[in-house]
Amino acid sequence: MIRANRRIEALEQCHSEVLALCDGLEAVADSLPHNVQKRICLTLAATLEPLIARTQALEEQALFPLLETMQNPQMARTMARLREEHLADHSAASEVSEALQDLGKDRSKLSPDAMGYLLRSFFVSMRRHVQSERDLIAMALPAEPGRGPTTDG
Repeated sequence: MIRANRRIEALEQCHSEVLALCDGLEAVADSLPHNVQKRICLTLAATLEPLIARTQALEEQALFPLLETMQNPQMARTMARLREEHLADHSAASEVSEALQDLGKDRSKLSPDAMGYLLRSFFVSMRRHVQSERDLIAMALPAEPGRGPTTDG
């Protein structure tokens, strides 16, 4: 169980990093069209896909085995939905990363409104996904002394 808990802790750290990345994406969306910081766009673009891939791998290594141990007939459907979300999130992360690179290099093919919509739809979805998984972790793991809450707010 200690090894599983370390993986869950690593997953929770990744979730925090994803939420921080979402804050960065929201800041870019809010800055459109006139105050775009190109370096931030390029940094977010470079960070996005590897972070999502690392988080998804940890979810599958740490969270999924934990969920499989729960005696809940709905869990198989929940896990299938999470796997489908991973595919969709991976594809969306790639699209957002490419759009951020283009924006950071001043060659965006998207209007400011379209770019803002792309960023907002992605970070809203990611925040919802993280909260859903944090809720699943809270259901699957018994409360432990010293273990902090699973929400950032």
